Amino acid sequence: MSTLRFKRFSKAHILKEIDRSLLGKFFARFKKDLDEEKVTLPSPELEDEVYFNSLAGILLSPEGLPDSLNDALYAIDEMATEDGQQRLEDGVAKDHPELTFDEKSSHAEIGLQVWLNAPELLARKHNEQKLIRLSSFEYYSNPTPTDRSKTFKNPDAETLKALADACDQWFSQHNRGHKTTKIETYELDGEFWFVIRHGDTYARTSKIEEQKSSIIHYRPEKDDVVVYAPDLDEIRIHAATPGEKKLYREKFGFYLFDREDYFSNFKTYTLEPLRLGKDCLDTASVLGIKAIILREVEMGWPGGFNDGLVRKSDDVFASAATRKQPSNLISENAKLNRASFDIYFEGSEKPRKVQIRLPNILKIGRHCDAHLVHRWLSKQKFRISAKAAD
Repeated sequence: MSTLRFKRFSKAHILKEIDRSLLGKFFARFKKDLDEEKVTLPSPELEDEVYFNSLAGILLSPEGLPDSLNDALYAIDEMATEDGQQRLEDGVAKDHPELTFDEKSSHAEIGLQVWLNAPELLARKHNEQKLIRLSSFEYYSNPTPTDRSKTFKNPDAETLKALADACDQWFSQHNRGHKTTKIETYELDGEFWFVIRHGDTYARTSKIEEQKSSIIHYRPEKDDVVVYAPDLDEIRIHAATPGEKKLYREKFGFYLFDREDYFSNFKTYTLEPLRLGKDCLDTASVLGIKAIILREVEMGWPGGFNDGLVRKSDDVFASAATRKQPSNLISENAKLNRASFDIYFEGSEKPRKVQIRLPNILKIGRHCDAHLVHRWLSKQKFRISAKAAD
């Protein structure tokens, strides 16, 4: 069982960025749940230095706090960033226009204000942020894809229930529990994200309390994710086992498009577009990305000596173009194994690193950029069917 740790709220200097009246209102919501024999919150009469150091000490070991308080603090803590603030502000503008923020509010103060006034909004935006951090997916498409960006609609409640029941039957047969499956949907940047929450294999772990050891028996909860991109007519799946991936590929194909084999074309990464030159880095098809620069490409040759070469530059294509008689950038008989890119996103002056290592590894510098990177890779044919890769 994992131990809860706060990234920011266990640090006194971060807590000092939050108005004490906001903290007081927040902790007052949990007064009935607090066990004062185990945890005593610092008195509001204390000087700032003592107050914030004492509170940081409590949050450094939150085991004695009620679960409801820890859950709320964890979500606020993770949303206390520039990206989190933007998501909360967008959500407030759409669903709670009556809620306004002081212009001097810090990231954490905005998170606290949203939780105090619209806790369901903060929970939803926190879930969205967790989703787009995922970067490990397997891709499947229809063999003859159709652009459905203008026609595809979120499945209705009846369809989602039937889909959940079909998944639940598989989980029950594979020792993941019965009647545990629930599917939540999110529409993000033109894509439809499905969170499949279900039981996992039964677990046993030991615990100790007051010098007495005992065994806890429980069924863990697990989240898998399926994302459908209507314009590409493909899904990507984040799940642990081949069985679960096959289940989602077939059941989502059936309940969305009446065919279990609808998503039958398995896709993997390729670096072959690099042989075409700088045009492969075009970003016009993906809003949100300004420019991409190839920084590094690794090549290898067949034979028994494991020969390889890494071509590295501030801009590989631009460097080759400046030579009067440029050498062949990528050898025709070389196998392309890895490439690194600098990607410039809208609203950011500094690039962020992205690396592809064949056959199926993608490394992203900031995981909230993942959805834009995925779309660019598909548009520019850096993702192809497994047969083509072979």
